[in-house]
Amino acid sequence: MRLSHRIAATTGILALTLGGLAAAAPTAQATPTQCVSYLAVRGYTSPINASACALGANGAPGTYNCATLLIAAQTIPRETALWACTIAGW
Repeated sequence: MRLSHRIAATTGILALTLGGLAAAAPTAQATPTQCVSYLAVRGYTSPINASACALGANGAPGTYNCATLLIAAQTIPRETALWACTIAGW
């Protein structure tokens, strides 16, 4: 396969992938502030919470990344972290 064909194929796949990500993006209803509030009420206050909850606003992959960050950085219980990150994605 010629280099020009490979570049064209790669560019096309990249465009389709990015277009799919844009279509799967969450709506404007995501509420990272509610996630931070949920954690604060339970005694987990940290600047990391805002960053993690912002990740959670990006749907399923973001929820996983959000929960992983909260669990690893602050040792928040798994269920609490997952629920907070799920709230962020609503």
